[in-house]
Amino acid sequence: MIIEIRSHGGFGGIAAAAQSRRIDTDAQPAEMRAALCAAFRPGALSELARTPCPGCPDRMRYAITVTGDAANAPHSVTLSEGQLPPEMLDLIDSV
Repeated sequence: MIIEIRSHGGFGGIAAAAQSRRIDTDAQPAEMRAALCAAFRPGALSELARTPCPGCPDRMRYAITVTGDAANAPHSVTLSEGQLPPEMLDLIDSV
């Protein structure tokens, strides 16, 4: 699985420079690979996208695209920092 994350935005008009990350889960240690695959599976991302997020316009935004094998089309979603659980933010920060 390939996970591409582009973060942008910020609080109260203070814009952070856009950052991009490309994570190949096959290149990660087994424990990290399992955590990434569970957190970034398309169903989990779709569920997070449905989570209401009052006050989110002033938060960081994450454009996430997940690509699996050739049989699966890429899945893209844009989420606000407030829609991501702390464990997922920690995963993003750790890679």
